[in-house]
Amino acid sequence: MRQFLSPRYWATLFALFVLVLTLYLALGRSGPSETVAGLDVRRIDLIAGTSTVRSDTVWSVVNGRAVGDATAVLDDGRVLAIADGTSGVSTCLFPEALNACVMLADTLGDGIVWFALVPAPEGDSRELELPAIDELLDGVTHARLVNGWEVPLLDKVKRRCDEETPSLTSFVQRFAGAHRTIVDLDRAQVSAVVCDE
Repeated sequence: MRQFLSPRYWATLFALFVLVLTLYLALGRSGPSETVAGLDVRRIDLIAGTSTVRSDTVWSVVNGRAVGDATAVLDDGRVLAIADGTSGVSTCLFPEALNACVMLADTLGDGIVWFALVPAPEGDSRELELPAIDELLDGVTHARLVNGWEVPLLDKVKRRCDEETPSLTSFVQRFAGAHRTIVDLDRAQVSAVVCDE
């Protein structure tokens, strides 16, 4: 009973409480994505055309989750597994068709944390159009698009517009939401921004 009432006992309990609270707050705030003004922010580290997306069963994306297992075969021959329940979106109508989609993904090693399948550019074009840049990040090495996707930038991003701007930063400020972002699929980075007409 005397040990229960000692100051050392209560100091130890307090220290443990503070440690557990600190761990809870640290782990509770970390994760693969963050929310910025209602957007689900995703850092894209893989951008590649798909040769095909194969599945032994009917595969789809419903309510932001993959339904069923699938295998994405990329243009460069890499094969990625999309597990049932993986977070993602798909606007590509026929992912199983040859060269029909482009995959943008947040990966962890060979695993996919989150993915987006979007329609591939038409014809032989290697330029993928994405939404406008909302914010430049990390010393202008990445850009957050208006849909929350964070994509890598080439060192020099071309500005295709009749009105000249001195820098990419000034372009994004001047044409906020009124431009398109172009990804060079061969380099898997943003290569240009284009004014809306």
